[in-house]
Amino acid sequence: MIQGKHFAAGGDHFAALPNKKIHTPKGIARLTVTAATMAAMTGSSLISPFTAFAQTGDGTTQHPAVMSPIAAHAGAASGTGAKSAAQTIADLQKAVDEAKAKEDAAKAAYNEAAGPYNEAASARDQAKASYDSAVSAGTAADRAAMDEYARQVAEGKDAADAAGKDLEQAKAGLADAKADASEKDEAYQSALKAAQDARDALDKAKADAVSATPEAISAAEQAVRDAQAAVDRAQANLANANATLADAQSKLVAAQSAKDSADSVLAAAKQNKDAADAEAAAASAAYEKAKADLAAAEAGASGPEYDAAKQKVADAEAALAAARAVQSQCESELEQAQSAAATAQTELNDAQVALSVKQQAAADAESGVNAAQSALDAANAGLDAAKQANADAVAKLDAAKQAVKDAESAKAAADVELANAKTAKDTADAAVTSAQQKVDEAQAKLDSAGAQLKQGAIGFFRAMGADSAIEIIQNCTYKDYTEVGNSLDATSLDNMLAAIPYMKSINEYRKSVGLSELQVTYKLIAAAIANANYSDVKFGHSMQFDTSENLAWNYGTDPKPQWVDQEKAFFDQAVQELYGVTGLIGKDAVDFYKSHSGIESYVNQHFKVAGYPATVGHYLHVISPEIGYMGMAVCSKGTMNGWKTDSFDTANLGWAGSGWNMNPMSVDEYEQKLTSYINGLKNAKSALDAAKADLASKQQTATDAAETVQQKQDAADSAQAGVDAAKQDVTDAQRAVDAAKADVAAKQQGVTDAQAELDAAKSDLDVANAAVDTAKSTVQQKKNTLDAANAAVTTAQSKLDSAKANTASKQQDVTDANADLAKFFQDVADAKKALDTAKSVHNAAAADQVEKMTVLAAAEQKADATARALADAQRAVDAAKADTGVAADRLTGSQTDLEDAQSNLDILTGLAAKLAEAQQREQDAVKTVNDTKAALDAAKADTIAAESLVSAAEQAKAQADAKLSKLNSIDAGAAIASGHDANADDALNALFAAAVEARAKVAPAKAILDEKQAAVDGLQPDYDAALAAYESAKSDRIAVEQKLSDEIARQEAEEVAKQQAAKQQAAYTPKHLAGKDTAQPGSLAQTGDRAGLIGETFVIGGTVLVAAGVFLDQKKRREQM
Repeated sequence: MIQGKHFAAGGDHFAALPNKKIHTPKGIARLTVTAATMAAMTGSSLISPFTAFAQTGDGTTQHPAVMSPIAAHAGAASGTGAKSAAQTIADLQKAVDEAKAKEDAAKAAYNEAAGPYNEAASARDQAKASYDSAVSAGTAADRAAMDEYARQVAEGKDAADAAGKDLEQAKAGLADAKADASEKDEAYQSALKAAQDARDALDKAKADAVSATPEAISAAEQAVRDAQAAVDRAQANLANANATLADAQSKLVAAQSAKDSADSVLAAAKQNKDAADAEAAAASAAYEKAKADLAAAEAGASGPEYDAAKQKVADAEAALAAARAVQSQCESELEQAQSAAATAQTELNDAQVALSVKQQAAADAESGVNAAQSALDAANAGLDAAKQANADAVAKLDAAKQAVKDAESAKAAADVELANAKTAKDTADAAVTSAQQKVDEAQAKLDSAGAQLKQGAIGFFRAMGADSAIEIIQNCTYKDYTEVGNSLDATSLDNMLAAIPYMKSINEYRKSVGLSELQVTYKLIAAAIANANYSDVKFGHSMQFDTSENLAWNYGTDPKPQWVDQEKAFFDQAVQELYGVTGLIGKDAVDFYKSHSGIESYVNQHFKVAGYPATVGHYLHVISPEIGYMGMAVCSKGTMNGWKTDSFDTANLGWAGSGWNMNPMSVDEYEQKLTSYINGLKNAKSALDAAKADLASKQQTATDAAETVQQKQDAADSAQAGVDAAKQDVTDAQRAVDAAKADVAAKQQGVTDAQAELDAAKSDLDVANAAVDTAKSTVQQKKNTLDAANAAVTTAQSKLDSAKANTASKQQDVTDANADLAKFFQDVADAKKALDTAKSVHNAAAADQVEKMTVLAAAEQKADATARALADAQRAVDAAKADTGVAADRLTGSQTDLEDAQSNLDILTGLAAKLAEAQQREQDAVKTVNDTKAALDAAKADTIAAESLVSAAEQAKAQADAKLSKLNSIDAGAAIASGHDANADDALNALFAAAVEARAKVAPAKAILDEKQAAVDGLQPDYDAALAAYESAKSDRIAVEQKLSDEIARQEAEEVAKQQAAKQQAAYTPKHLAGKDTAQPGSLAQTGDRAGLIGETFVIGGTVLVAAGVFLDQKKRREQM
């Protein structure tokens, strides 16, 4: 940074020194101690030098130490050792004074050098500002001239292009007109030829139509009618003949069908007759065989085999009778054994019943003993319980009396809680009232939030107190382009939020190239909003505010790539191609642009964006070091091509202008305010819900408090009832004590009675047990008898099972023998049955054979009849066909006559029609000739007009080309340098002249700047030397002060070590104090004492000193730390 600016901004350098931290190593207070020490040694005051040194950062003076009279006494008693240590301090203090004096002198010298230097630097800065302004004005004039030149060139090019297009269109029109005229001429010539052809055809038609008179045509028409009548009659006769033939053919088909059916029936009848004959023959053979089989069976039913079979049956039946006798004997023996076992079982059952009876008696007796024992135990327990009950009743009486006291205390506590509950209820009711008020307020805010959101930027600025921003939007020149309440308008809160990332993007880029971040103001935001809404409709700047503005149209993206990335590329390429310079960014790029004219015009001529000359103005605007405040807005209405419009408005640093820099803030601060405002409105519903929830909570608390009051009231009432009940319990307990005493006496008698019952029950149990033993012996005897009887039953059952098996075997033998005998009789029966069956089949087959013969005879008769009918039908068909042929031949002759008559008529009428057609064609041809002649004349006129248009367009194109050529011949750089160009118009030459005039002011300003800079450079060495000397003197003073501080610390450390050693010696008194008047223990602070006393005794080099005031406080703080 330039020195002059440094001091102009910061003021006098030395005046800034108190703001720096003054190096005070051990604190001002310790230096005060040193002053006290030196005063004690030399008898002179060192307060003044230390007062000059001990200046605090705020300019106040630290109070010097106040010496105690003891110091003088102590100084007088000091020895040479103490003087040496103090002398060291004194020498160092002297060095400090000398260093301070040198610093003061250096400071004075610096002040003397800084005054002229600062004046020169200020003058240099003013000259620099004038020079920068002149350069900026020159650059602006150059840019204005180049912009106008680029505009005229673009306008000329557009005009030339338009003229070229017009010429091309005129030539195309001429070609079309010529082609049309040629086409029309061809049509006219064709029409002339067609007309001649039509006249020739008419003449021929007239000659051909001589015989086609009306009389001839009428006679021909009558001949056609007569021929048609003959054809009709022939067709009717043929139709009748065809109908007769069809009927005959239908009857022939029916007769053939009947014949085919009769033949089928006859064939089936013959087949059935043959089958019946075969079946009858087979049945007769089977019948004869059955007769033979019966005779053979009847012959085989006698003889030796039959007799042997009979004997076998007799033997088997005898063996079966013997087996049955044995089985009967075994069954009788089993019945006897089972009867004996049943008797033994009955006797055993009786014995067991008797045993059970006696065992039950014994059990009852034992139960009696147990019951008696239990009764005795119960009586004893009852006695014990009665005794305990008596004791308990006495205790309850005592407890009841205590309960009365407790109940009365509880009643008093319940009364206190009831009072507290009523107080809490009053508090809760008040809270409900307050919460209801908050709900009402939240509801009101919610009711207005929707309307406020629709107000967009107006509502936000009003909430922020930015009335001037509202004034801009509502009363600017183009206020009508703004639609407050339209969600796509730049005033919408969503679009205001959308602009924030774009502002951050601008600042991030500026920061990346070493420039300061821009701050936001509400007025610039408002200006950007108004401009964005205007440029959404109009393609260009509104120029309604004295701000700098960038515009961008896109589909909702960050405009920074359009303004910076794209134009920086143009700038970098132009600078490199023009001057061979690369890597310019930030302020360097702006400064280079200002000092090198022609960059903008070069970009205009060599680069295009969407067909228009490119520029670098937006980029230079973004990176300008002079701007400090911005506003940005987005309009998303998309009036032009659906584009969103971005407006970026800025104001310069240090320039109030129209108040654009009022109340600046960072982008983050602006974003926080905007989002907080929006969230506040959007959260109005949440706030209302929260207020309602709080109200409900407060209401619930009030309800709970009311319930608590009721509960506490109930508790108080209950406590009173408890007091009453407790008193009643005392009365009841007394009665219980009296009853318990009577019960003890009764229970004692019960114990005596129960013991007598127990003794009697034990005697009954002994008798019952003896009877049980006898019954058990009887049961065992009966059980043995039953076992023997059961064994006999088992044996008898086994014998019976064997006998039954033998009987069954013999029964099977009888069955088998009878089966063999029965075979002889079965063969005869089967043969008879077969004979009967064969006879039935034979008779049925004979009957069927007779039936089939009858059917066959009827079928043969039917077949003969249908054959005769078929022959008759065929003859009728043949006759009908002959009639039909005759009718067809007659029809053919009639049709031929008709065709001949019609042909003659057609010839006559055709000749007449051709004549009429030729006449019409000749008329049409004449009309076509006339029409094509008119069209040809019109086409020739159009061609002449088109030739005129081409001539005019060629002339306009030549003029536009000449004008563009004239503009292109202008060397804009040379014209800006000279102030004139012969081919430029007055407006452009005026701008060239203004550029020369503005640039002429740069050199004088630069000369003045160089002069002022030379003055600064001349004063610079002395200034730098003075500053260096001052800084060196200050460093020397600080170093000496550090030595002094270090020496004090060292001596203090030695003394602390000595004091610690002295503490270890009992009742030790230093020799130099022996027999002297010393401070008493009660008059000075003792070692380790932390009280805020008048002073503290310590030793340096064997000399007792006293320091008071600030040192003690500082030392105490240091010890506490």
